[in-house]
Amino acid sequence: MNPLVRTMPVIALAFLTACFMSKTPRIETGTLLAEGPVVFCSSDDDDCQTGQIEGDGYVIASDTEDEEDMRLRFEPLAEAGGVQIYLGEAEMRDEDSSVWAYVVARASAAAPEGLPRFDIMMPGCNDHEEAVRAQYGLVRADSYTCTVDDLGAFRDYLTDNYLDRFANPDWWADED
Repeated sequence: MNPLVRTMPVIALAFLTACFMSKTPRIETGTLLAEGPVVFCSSDDDDCQTGQIEGDGYVIASDTEDEEDMRLRFEPLAEAGGVQIYLGEAEMRDEDSSVWAYVVARASAAAPEGLPRFDIMMPGCNDHEEAVRAQYGLVRADSYTCTVDDLGAFRDYLTDNYLDRFANPDWWADED
């Protein structure tokens, strides 16, 4: 079964439309978003997930025995609207294989538990025409995914094409 379908809802819903993926991890060294656990929330999901620090990233424990825990690593991407935006890499495992999907994150209001909260979103592979994707070396793998082979080019793609959206709270709420 596709690891995207089996993973936790907070991340999975962001990926089900069209996402950016890699067969190998691209973020070399992760940046912790806070000194302790953080809460990750998606506009598509009412149930946020808590990430516990593990190494230079976070692990989100699976809700069921037959699902793997999800690992997330982040690095600063850009500032938009006075808020730091992070590029995140989510490792999704399925038995003996892994894929990495890419999200963007930003700090938002504190979670009810008092933990730092981060909103996550995924710019869609279908958000721009083929010519725009090709300019940054992003190749369509299938009708739902694009392949990220060069993290620097992908970072440029995001900052060149999404910076205004990153500054817009409606985009993070999936209302624009």
